[in-house]
Amino acid sequence: MLRLNRGYIFIILSLLFCACEKELSLEGTGGTSVFTFAGSPGACTNPVISGTYQVGTALDSSNTVTLDVDVTSTGTYNISTGSLNGISFTSAGVFTTTGPQTIALIGAGTPAAAGPFSFTPGFNGCTFIITTSTGGGSSGGTAAYTLNGAPGNCTSFAPGGTYTAGTPLTASNFATISVTVTTPGTYTISTNTVNGMTFSGTGTFATTGIKTVNLAGAGTPLAGGTFTFTPGTNGCTFPITVSGTGAGNAVFTYNGAPNACTTATPGGTFTVGTPLTASNTVLLGVNVTTVGNYTISTPVVNGFSFSGTGTFSSTGPQSVTLTASGTPILDGVHNFVPSNGGCSFPITVVAGPAAGDFLECTIDGVATTFNFNSFADTSDPASIVIGGQQTTSQTSPYFLINLAKTPRVTMGTYNKPTTQTQTTYCLAGYGDGVDTTLWIVDFLGTAPFVVDVTTYTATKITGTFSGTLFYDNNLGNLPKVITLGRFSISF
Repeated sequence: MLRLNRGYIFIILSLLFCACEKELSLEGTGGTSVFTFAGSPGACTNPVISGTYQVGTALDSSNTVTLDVDVTSTGTYNISTGSLNGISFTSAGVFTTTGPQTIALIGAGTPAAAGPFSFTPGFNGCTFIITTSTGGGSSGGTAAYTLNGAPGNCTSFAPGGTYTAGTPLTASNFATISVTVTTPGTYTISTNTVNGMTFSGTGTFATTGIKTVNLAGAGTPLAGGTFTFTPGTNGCTFPITVSGTGAGNAVFTYNGAPNACTTATPGGTFTVGTPLTASNTVLLGVNVTTVGNYTISTPVVNGFSFSGTGTFSSTGPQSVTLTASGTPILDGVHNFVPSNGGCSFPITVVAGPAAGDFLECTIDGVATTFNFNSFADTSDPASIVIGGQQTTSQTSPYFLINLAKTPRVTMGTYNKPTTQTQTTYCLAGYGDGVDTTLWIVDFLGTAPFVVDVTTYTATKITGTFSGTLFYDNNLGNLPKVITLGRFSISF
């Protein structure tokens, strides 16, 4: 379809900007129609939430939210929520009649964390809650139910099997609890992990009312004693008594916590774009007050993290080695904080040998490069255009970014244009090579798109980008979530 010649690029970006100004001229959050959300500006009245929301599982067409609206003027509408916890909701269409009606917003993206999250469609919409579940300490599914006894002791709780420190659990180890079902459907219930054990169960509630659920035990108890488990995010609690002694969990503090680690020693070289190996480590000093097992990990920072497990067999000053995993994205100094009340230690990432220009990102969870025919056009000091193709084919997918700032583009942060920011902004477009239609930034809604220019010299521009693009001239269709975008283009 294209080789990224300058004339073609400027035609595309002109269309993008015209689309921007057209969208910004629309009145209200719903295009030419005029309507209000039932319950606005507070909680939505009787929202109908469909589908399952689970950490790490991409939303599909079954993930919808149906809302009541009151239409006072017919016409088109285009509604979207902001992107929160990795997901968003959009809807577009036409109101042909006035009065009370319903609209269905379709979810997109992949939940990043468990818990309740509040979404607001449009600028003056009502709010609705999406609760995301996860494999650890969550409950959910399509059924609606409450755990009897919550937030106190679980009603009708009964343990199954015997529990001995150091002995793995079997099928005979389970916990029986009761729930009250208000909407039939599938369910997944799991507890937090305590003393090396967890309990979980899945199934289907065919009818409403009080039901009994068996949660199967898994893992190996670390130590003897009585331990409390909580099924679900806001569940009831139940005790499990373990006999014996076992190794148990270690109790320790980091040298320097909660400030900078005083004895952190990195191992290996950390290089942009080079996957880390077992040689990439950090040695931390700790003071052990109770012997036992430990598990330490850090959050992912700049594309990589550290973790380590083991056993402290004696008390007093000790050292622990954490091994890195992942691939560094940007050079510079990046700080990491290990779990369990850790200190903070820095890791320096080097740029590495020059490897040519690149333009790459992750689109809907798939890592994608646009390194063919890459370019940067800086002929206008107030506007720079960068782009590239996925392959050398004439029908190759491509990606474009336009940065604008008066009187000239500089290093810094660029957000998508709004009615208030039309002199400093970024535009972006993705084409799949099939036709001339682009996925572009959401000019009217709240879905973000951000570009951070980290270096801008007389010969090179580098930076990162992320956000959401929409298909077919920003009608909220088929969103593409862009993460981990980065570029380094010479000119």
